[in-house]
Amino acid sequence: MIKELILSKNRELTDKLLFFFFSIYPVAFLIGNFLINFFTIIFFFLFFISILSKKIKINDESKILIYLLLFLFITLLINLIFSNNFSLTYPRVIKFFLIIGSILAFRQLIESYNKNEINLLYKIWSIIFFVVVADLIFEYLFKTNTLGFKSIIPGRLTSFTGKEMIIGHFFSAFVLIVLSFVHLNYKNKYLDIILSISFIILSFLIGERSNFIKTFIIINLFLFFIVDIKLRFKLISVTLVLLFFISYINFNQHHKLRYFDQIYKLINKGGINLYLEESYYGAHYKVATEIFKDNTIFGVGIKNFRIESYSKKYEDLDHKHWDRRGNTHPHQIHYEFLSETGLFGYLTFTIFIFLSLYLFFKSYKKNKNIYQFSGMLFVLVNLIPLLPSGSFFSTYSAGLFWINYSIMMGYIEKN
Repeated sequence: MIKELILSKNRELTDKLLFFFFSIYPVAFLIGNFLINFFTIIFFFLFFISILSKKIKINDESKILIYLLLFLFITLLINLIFSNNFSLTYPRVIKFFLIIGSILAFRQLIESYNKNEINLLYKIWSIIFFVVVADLIFEYLFKTNTLGFKSIIPGRLTSFTGKEMIIGHFFSAFVLIVLSFVHLNYKNKYLDIILSISFIILSFLIGERSNFIKTFIIINLFLFFIVDIKLRFKLISVTLVLLFFISYINFNQHHKLRYFDQIYKLINKGGINLYLEESYYGAHYKVATEIFKDNTIFGVGIKNFRIESYSKKYEDLDHKHWDRRGNTHPHQIHYEFLSETGLFGYLTFTIFIFLSLYLFFKSYKKNKNIYQFSGMLFVLVNLIPLLPSGSFFSTYSAGLFWINYSIMMGYIEKN
């Protein structure tokens, strides 16, 4: 089937290339940032070539999406003007312009191919995902993955990402796409439940707490809103998962420390404040707050936290770990936007998200597209306050966020 699509004489070359590169796109996240950036550039130029050759017709819905993305891009340009370090900020602004092309390229793909053909794309993504699942299980059993990579932190799995140990983010970004594919193609609610529970457990075993919490939330929302089973069975499923966690934690000291002892402290009176005061994350959040207070309107500029957080002016930071305040980013998207883009960037991004969600709900109400719903869940869960996260403007995190955003917005008003 894929060979027929790529070699078909009835398709434009740009469409065939888009299908090919998008079909193997998840592999880029397993290999590294260079390949992710390479794919982003390829998507941009393929879309740009399609525009120049007038091979695609931009409908009204696509124009709305273009205006929305350009609105965010213009705000980033304004932020660039006020950046403390222009050379650090402008590459990310330029990169977002390329991301705009990749988002529109995905929409072009959806417009150019029919439902069954796009289903093949998701099938390929699902196969890649299940290869990662098999590799994670192998690593859990034999303490090394199939390529010989080992985690440098006890109780964590790394799979193909090696020392980066960011497989949990990849897992969270693609898990709902895979569940959507299985749900639509196999139409077996019991298989949906079994896979959902298995994926939650595997996410737990990966050992990335923040990504596990996000995965747990979005899978349960998927079960409750998409899978047509009685409420009591859904509650039973969640209960069984929780019982597994409790039992497993009692027999595993590494997970007990990370998932019980440390989290238990959070739910005690004053636990969150205590956690923020005693953790390195809290130091990052605290210095980000101080940077925001000193640069309220426009922040210090995208990617400038890595410089400003080490500034001597914050050596008197009122935090137990003031000496560990410096980092490449604050490890939380809201603190990152506030410290690096100020109120201007934070509010414009908020407007951008709300307008995107409005267009999504307007479209989803009509078409009930499950892939679109899954993309929306991932976008929303990554905006939860306080939960630690990767840098929003990094290659890896941004790539996973925008591919799900592309799915969320790629289907607007498409019947």
